[in-house]
Amino acid sequence: MPKLYMLVGVPAAGKSTWIDGHNKSAMMVASSDAYLDRIAANQGKTYNDVFADNIKAANQHAHQVAQQAFDLGLDLIWDQTNLNRKSRAPKLAMVPDHYEKIAVYFPTPDKPEHDRRLASRPGKSIPHNILMGMIRGLEKPTHDEGFDEIMQVST
Repeated sequence: MPKLYMLVGVPAAGKSTWIDGHNKSAMMVASSDAYLDRIAANQGKTYNDVFADNIKAANQHAHQVAQQAFDLGLDLIWDQTNLNRKSRAPKLAMVPDHYEKIAVYFPTPDKPEHDRRLASRPGKSIPHNILMGMIRGLEKPTHDEGFDEIMQVST
């Protein structure tokens, strides 16, 4: 049975680090950040430099990768913040019924650790008010959303 791993957490909560610890050879990764990182690298710019002009295309790309994984019956890691039920619902609606749906939840690290992680990402910053809104808006995933399993990753 193919699996969807939907990552849920604010920026710098550990989602990309979690992905790096998994064998991605038999699965696909839908990530708007990875798309933006590639655009930035190709243009010799930073993530921040390309964000505004490319975020819409990056989100479309993530959806296209997800649909391709579903069409091929491959496991998928959906690597976006997926902060709340409302943002997760349309993505979960795309998932074929025969997929196992696993939410991988990343609680927000304590402030000193979160600040350290955020500072370790040169050229990739989030305005404080936006980040605080994301932290306040984070909703832990639930089974009644359609997840078969909910994993919590310690930060």
